[in-house]
Amino acid sequence: MPTDATGPHGVNRRQFLARTAAGLGAAAAVGAARPRRAAAASYPDWIPRSDKPGKRGGSMARPSAWDPPMLDPRMTQSVGLYQTAGLTSNRLVRYAFADEASGPSDMTLKGDLAESWQSSPDHRVWTFKLRPGVKWQNVAPLNGREFVAADVKYCFEQYAKEGVQSFNFQEIEGFETPDKHTVRIHLKTPNVFLAQNLAEPIAILFAKEVLEEDGDLKKRLIGTGPYILKEHTRKVRMVLQRNPDYFDKDRPLVDEYTILSTPDAATRLATFRTGQADILWVASPSEVETLRKTNPNVLVQSYHNTLAPFGVALAQDRPPFNDVRVRRAISMAIDRQKMVDTVFEGHGIPGWGVPYIYYTDKQPTLAQLGPWFQFKPAEAKKLLADAGHPNGFSTTLFYYEYFPQMTSEVQLVQQDLKRNLNIDVKITKLDYTTYYGRYVDNKWDGMSWGFQSGHAIGVDERTYQYLYSKSPKNFFRVNDPVLDELTLKLRQTPDVAQQRALTKKIVDREFDQALRLWMPYDNGFMVFQPHVRNAAAAALRRSDGYGSPTLARTWLDK
Repeated sequence: MPTDATGPHGVNRRQFLARTAAGLGAAAAVGAARPRRAAAASYPDWIPRSDKPGKRGGSMARPSAWDPPMLDPRMTQSVGLYQTAGLTSNRLVRYAFADEASGPSDMTLKGDLAESWQSSPDHRVWTFKLRPGVKWQNVAPLNGREFVAADVKYCFEQYAKEGVQSFNFQEIEGFETPDKHTVRIHLKTPNVFLAQNLAEPIAILFAKEVLEEDGDLKKRLIGTGPYILKEHTRKVRMVLQRNPDYFDKDRPLVDEYTILSTPDAATRLATFRTGQADILWVASPSEVETLRKTNPNVLVQSYHNTLAPFGVALAQDRPPFNDVRVRRAISMAIDRQKMVDTVFEGHGIPGWGVPYIYYTDKQPTLAQLGPWFQFKPAEAKKLLADAGHPNGFSTTLFYYEYFPQMTSEVQLVQQDLKRNLNIDVKITKLDYTTYYGRYVDNKWDGMSWGFQSGHAIGVDERTYQYLYSKSPKNFFRVNDPVLDELTLKLRQTPDVAQQRALTKKIVDREFDQALRLWMPYDNGFMVFQPHVRNAAAAALRRSDGYGSPTLARTWLDK
């Protein structure tokens, strides 16, 4: 957020932080009354596809807060990589693009490199029929050779050997490739969600030649996708050029797409405002209002919230956080509603980790998240005393500022815990690469501003992959036998109604045990220059991040 951006009550971020740092509550910083919501409500949560036929040509640019920590998709699930890899590479299956979807919550699966797929009755054998005529990009050492079933087998075997996706692919028992366009996957145990898992943005197909020639996938990003990586200058820019041999012959429509490494929010805003960029994400209604004063014709989408990716992660595998009373006390000592009303100007959610669309039709309210997520500081203090900490304790918390409001949230948590529980929290702000490595490698004690990866779309990814005790994606260090049983049962249940009931049980258990202390979040707003078409963000797949594949259908009306 730029330092001159003001909220509905005329208070900018610098003033807000100064006041909270002085020990005043956020309500004092922005006024006791709830901020108005009219501005946020005036923006649609979906931008329908253009009725005009797409036009070929032009170049598009976007400022990005993220730089890829590496190019190897086996070793990272960072959005820094997949904002690019989603366009250089394909998956077997994908979710609907913006010009195909009926709205932001449309979770329809479409064929990508696979034309069709089906499972055996017991969901242990899955058969994928590949799209014929697909070619790897005409770049050495692939040189445009045909994509075949053996490529799928090789790639998935490599994912299973090492890296952040190994747990998912290790459930594969074996492969059959009866012909060059058929892959049959045998699983060790039933999984009704395999197609959804393979549609995840990180499940991209990479080439045998690159891995064998280079020894890793850190130097080159070569796929079958709509764009070829033309340039990667670390911490400067990534340039993607149209792939003339892409299997969807009429696409992509934009000839060149440049991602500018721009860690500073004010610089990103200035880049968009001056027309150097076509797509921008901003976090708050006031930022949109400020931008529209100079760029009144921009297209704005109020991005749809279905979960919160960030929360306070506790080292719950050791004292004092292995005591459920301590976790519950910390949760009740934090005023989440105040954060929604102030930090996010009323345009946000109190926070939950499993997308509500998988278990209910309506967005949950704070009251529905259970007793331990209500703000009850007196009860929290008594609970902490009962756990043996009547005088509080000291701990640490590290974070990376994904967006400016995050620093405000971290400081408010620090103040609430000190004021209500006498817990002293020492905060450390890190750069993205250091933060990401320390967090995902579990090289920390105390607290961290934790995340579940933004790539996860399917319910299996959001439950089993993140809550099962032995999963390497279990970043919050959850170790709960009840959740192990429920998440395993969910992935073996084909009936949709039963899936929703099981998912609700998982959510209830997570909140009851205070296993992941979700914090308020606002997906914010996608802003597009007036000439951008078919680039809308869908639920769980923002078009400037993990939802980048939809930009293969984007075109410029100018």
